[in-house]
Amino acid sequence: MTRPTRQKWRRWLIGTWNWKRPLKSLAFIYGCLFVVAVFFTEKLLFFPPSPSYEETSEIIKLKTKSGNTIAAIDRPSKAGFPTLLYTHGNAEDLGDVFGMADAWQNEGFGVMAYDFPGYGRSSGTPLESTCEEAIEAAWSHLTISKGIAPSKIIIVGRSVGGGPSVWLAARKTSAGLVLISPFTSVFAVRIPVPIFPYDRFPSLKRIPQVKCPLLVIHGEEDTLIPISHGRRLVDAAKVADKKFLGIPDAGHNDLFEVGAGAIELAIRDFVLRVSPPQPAAGN
Repeated sequence: MTRPTRQKWRRWLIGTWNWKRPLKSLAFIYGCLFVVAVFFTEKLLFFPPSPSYEETSEIIKLKTKSGNTIAAIDRPSKAGFPTLLYTHGNAEDLGDVFGMADAWQNEGFGVMAYDFPGYGRSSGTPLESTCEEAIEAAWSHLTISKGIAPSKIIIVGRSVGGGPSVWLAARKTSAGLVLISPFTSVFAVRIPVPIFPYDRFPSLKRIPQVKCPLLVIHGEEDTLIPISHGRRLVDAAKVADKKFLGIPDAGHNDLFEVGAGAIELAIRDFVLRVSPPQPAAGN
């Protein structure tokens, strides 16, 4: 191949060099990332599994502001004991919560858990806004329909479930907030430097508005959501009553397998401390 021919192919493949070319390349890359962020984030964030449970008498349905029907369970507490409002992760549904709910109920705690829109037996599409509506419907069910005082509710969120949980805790004053393997924001999981004018579930910005005690639990070997996310949330919280618990040798998906005992003890002690059981009426 002659030199003029090689130069011709080079110009065709990579163009002619000039000082504008790197800027154009960066603009193109940014544009592609922006399109993905705007139109495809939810598809990359939410992974609804096939429903793992049946419609039984235990499954109740809640209505959200936009009209979605949310599947949930509501297990009452022992008299005077607090209730845990639990939000699961992105590849789980209510069927994966039953075992945890059994353990908490055995401690005397009430358990309110629900599915995201589009998960399990819930209608709708999982979006940041619809997930926030779902947890708000669960909170309203507890506080309005059942009349449970906010001082007897502990908000608990795991992984992506930490996003709606922080959102709710920043708006409502509950007895406490427990975050398990949380992120500071959706985009920050993969892009540590903020490059977009907005984000999904910006928990790091919202956590300073949380006024209740905080417990954050994170696997020290978590490669999906690095432990730095959990530590940064604790550091950014303005409350004096805050604690971080790292689980050695635990990643993201095996957190409860590796650290079940430590996690159960930490949550139980936290819940009983921030919302001690009240004597039953007449005692």
